[in-house]
Amino acid sequence: MDDARELARSGCPTGTVAAAGYQEKGRGRVPGRTWLSPPGESLLATVVLRIPEMGFALPELPLRAGAAAALGIEDAAGIAAQIKWPNDVMAAPPGAASPRKLAGLLCEAHGESALVGIGVNCGQESFPEEIASAACSLRQCCGRLLPPSLVLSAILARLKSLVGSSDAWRDVVRARLYRRGEPVRVDLLGSGEVVQGVLRDIDERGWLVLELSDGRLRAVGQGELLSSP
Repeated sequence: MDDARELARSGCPTGTVAAAGYQEKGRGRVPGRTWLSPPGESLLATVVLRIPEMGFALPELPLRAGAAAALGIEDAAGIAAQIKWPNDVMAAPPGAASPRKLAGLLCEAHGESALVGIGVNCGQESFPEEIASAACSLRQCCGRLLPPSLVLSAILARLKSLVGSSDAWRDVVRARLYRRGEPVRVDLLGSGEVVQGVLRDIDERGWLVLELSDGRLRAVGQGELLSSP
């Protein structure tokens, strides 16, 4: 992300990609969260996009990117992927009781540039005990080692398509929306409020739509979908 930001400042064209074999300062959307990435085991890349050239509202970018990541992973690995609103990709390894985190995205805006950070667990055969039940890798899901460069190519092809499309991304997300139709809790980060309801859909903006206990629908524009119901 830091290298991509410098490339953007230097005037690189939209679509420029910065990639690494490992990173020492991985970070997530929520302050204090880190992304573990031992050398050679993960896809770690950031794509530079020029905001004036995108042709859609900036808040749509995380879900468009998430849709591209899910489709690219499906193309490369032949597995089913789910999108955990707003910025994770989930998959279920054989024998797992529920999907686990396979990939994460981090989108940032700097001036007229938007950065799409992509991290995908590719070659890990195991994870530290504290995250073993919550994380997975492509190797665990499909039983073979996929080069990160192959996965990146598939994701970039899908990203190019979805950044240029008007609304195809919504159908992709809806079809893969993690825990759709289930009771969920959403932490409205920074407000101290946790909203509970049945996850029904995303709206035209990409906001999460919850059905509350009294039957009303509430759209949530930012927050974190909590792991427990």
